[in-house]
Amino acid sequence: MHSLSPKRSWPWLGVVAMVMVGALLYGPMRGTTAQAQNQVAEKPNGETIARMEAISDAFKNVARKVRPAVVQITSKVMSREPERPGSLDDRGIDPDELPAPFREFFKEFEGRSRITPPRPRTGTGSGFIIDAEKGLIVTNNHVIGGSSGGDRGKRDVELWVTLADGRRNIKAKVVGVDPLSDIALIQIKADNLTAIPLGDSAQAEVGDWVLAIGSPFGLDQTVTQGIISATGRRVLPYNETIPYQDWLQTDAAINPGNSGGPLVNMRGEVVGINVAIATSGLAGGYQGVGFAIPVNTLKHVLPDLREGREVVRGYLGVSIQGLEDQPGLAETFGLKPDQSGVLIEDVQPRTPASKAGLKNQDVVLSYDGKELKSAKELQAMVARTKPGTKVELKVWREGKEITIPVTIEKQPPNFFARDPLRGGPYRGGDTEEGTKETIDSLGLTVEQLTPELANKFGIEGETRNQVVVTEVEPMGEAAALGLSPGDVIVRVQDKAIKNTRELRETLSDEALERGLRMQVRTRAGYRTLFMKLSPAPK
Repeated sequence: MHSLSPKRSWPWLGVVAMVMVGALLYGPMRGTTAQAQNQVAEKPNGETIARMEAISDAFKNVARKVRPAVVQITSKVMSREPERPGSLDDRGIDPDELPAPFREFFKEFEGRSRITPPRPRTGTGSGFIIDAEKGLIVTNNHVIGGSSGGDRGKRDVELWVTLADGRRNIKAKVVGVDPLSDIALIQIKADNLTAIPLGDSAQAEVGDWVLAIGSPFGLDQTVTQGIISATGRRVLPYNETIPYQDWLQTDAAINPGNSGGPLVNMRGEVVGINVAIATSGLAGGYQGVGFAIPVNTLKHVLPDLREGREVVRGYLGVSIQGLEDQPGLAETFGLKPDQSGVLIEDVQPRTPASKAGLKNQDVVLSYDGKELKSAKELQAMVARTKPGTKVELKVWREGKEITIPVTIEKQPPNFFARDPLRGGPYRGGDTEEGTKETIDSLGLTVEQLTPELANKFGIEGETRNQVVVTEVEPMGEAAALGLSPGDVIVRVQDKAIKNTRELRETLSDEALERGLRMQVRTRAGYRTLFMKLSPAPK
């Protein structure tokens, strides 16, 4: 045993004293804390428990009612075309290694070192039964191997369904698809099926409790709970992937494999079809933001899907933007600040809109007697109008309200594939090519569009009488509005811009202080921007 010398005892005595003082001070505090913890640990009273159990029972009842109608779908998609050159492996076919009589069948592949045979692509998703007698199941088009624009005719698809009662690998066939809304209807032959009722997504409100049911990561019959976080969401680019979006947003956990499964309300009714998640590339899974196609969209296309018919939609042939998207935009047209309506940003040639005389910068106030609140509302109304129907549009043009009759036509197959940059809207006339202007108040530099600049920015079509953005200050007003090099400035207010001098005169400090609108043509299409600058300090 070691002993401490008197010299070294004094520090230890100090430590002991400090511990004793701390104990005296901490004792009462610890008692208070322990008392608080005991209060927190007290069991909830009977009324609180009853409420909690009632909520739990409600979730359990919905899950029991709905799960028997939810299925897991496994798809195997075989492309009919061989792999492109460059994707070589040991399973490929080398024409030079074949017997001479067979080589002539592979002449079209000359120049390729190997011909890789088509390979199946498998996937797992979800669906739900809507007709137990006929075995009809709703899911997403992308779950069964489809894509936007509909390429099912070029692919061989095999589908198998696993039911909630454990019956597996039931062969399914495709009845109908609607790639533009990402909805598909498939069918199986089986007895003792359970169907789920369809609700009314128009009644869904932010804050409503919902359950998402499906097979995330292949884990079938998974139930998650959340609320409706938002309605009327459009999250993908307008002309890409799924053009018809009016989605419900939910925080109920949705992951890969949930696609096609139902989002149900507390009555056990389908209000949405789970379709997508918002996530980062690093996580690749649930982060609290999921989306579902409103069930009313399904109801609209269901009659055509049941019969295997093409889903026919009406169209006008215009690019549009809602006035509500940018506060202050309505006033630039002479409308009231809170006036709702839909701005026409582009009228495509040889379309119902052009035939009726609709013009760029017209504001549509009502469609067939119904006032418009947003661009997606007009889009939905037109799409649901039977081709050949004549409707009246109330339009605001140059400070006056006019009525324009339009005959809706059938939407062409490639309607959403149009390239907005092909061809310039203004042609002819002489301009001061090569001129350059800088609008300091906006942090914007523009030049007269030349063939060289058009080639630099990838702008196709006519180059005369057009002004292009060439520089944008990162911290300037133009950057804040989303302008970028390569954007073509089409008009300011109602004035078509044909050269940089006109733009400089139109974007005076006085005009910017009053507020004005500018229309630009970007790679994604036409945009109308509202800009208003505060007066410069004197």
